[in-house]
Amino acid sequence: MLTSPLVTRLIALALEEDMAFGDITARLTVPENHRSTAKVIARQRLVVCGTELASLIAAEAAWPLEISVSAKEGEWIEDGALIMEVRGGTRDLLSFERTLLNFLQRTCGVATYTRNFCEDKPSLVILDTRKTMPGWRVLDKYSTRTGGAKNHRLSLGDMILVKNNHIDAHPSGIRGALKDIVEKKPQGMLWEVEVRNAEELRVALEYKPSIVMLDNFKDDDLAAAVALTRGGEHVPMIEVSGGVSKERLAIIAAAGVDAVSVGALTTQAPNVDISMRISSLSNV
Repeated sequence: MLTSPLVTRLIALALEEDMAFGDITARLTVPENHRSTAKVIARQRLVVCGTELASLIAAEAAWPLEISVSAKEGEWIEDGALIMEVRGGTRDLLSFERTLLNFLQRTCGVATYTRNFCEDKPSLVILDTRKTMPGWRVLDKYSTRTGGAKNHRLSLGDMILVKNNHIDAHPSGIRGALKDIVEKKPQGMLWEVEVRNAEELRVALEYKPSIVMLDNFKDDDLAAAVALTRGGEHVPMIEVSGGVSKERLAIIAAAGVDAVSVGALTTQAPNVDISMRISSLSNV
């Protein structure tokens, strides 16, 4: 996932932001042949995510750095733990620092927030959403997966998802929209429909979707919606969306729901604190 061309383009953009005119401070203060060793260290408890990006950034910038990763992807580490050690030209290390940390602070931040959300969860599948940073879709999705969630659609073409606006925009409403889906969709492609109330759910079930999404249903209405969905011959997967907090997970699971989609995994995740410190210096 990290080797996607989209990630390569994002890394190139990040380097262009920082290095369009070179690193003048490093050039003026550090001899060209100077070499150093730097340590990348966690400054809080976090879930490690995206360490492979270090070598991808170095390769894109053509910096001949030696990178030794100490922390395992997806594991919890404590404040002060070593994530990786990097050796190379001091000028390169100084230019490398901010781009690397900008990526890791976000990827580890999303993974950490997701792990905290998913830990001790009931028997529910936790799904992410497309509410990602523009340009960061692949990395945000990778980070939620590293944190313990499962990926929903990566893009609009991955799966059919009939949402409220599709229904409201269709001249014939929900029946017209779903009729078009059933008649025109690619054979074998999964499809999902978002419903806002029990009446829309009844109509949706007539068309045998792969998944029904109960959008912004109140806790008191979930059990009835699940019973209605499971009462026929065709039983789709049941997903809940809208205002899904960690505190609601037990209630949603008790109602018999299969999965929840949680935009907060990417919209509410704060960056974590990671630093890079040069620990040894030498001239070659």
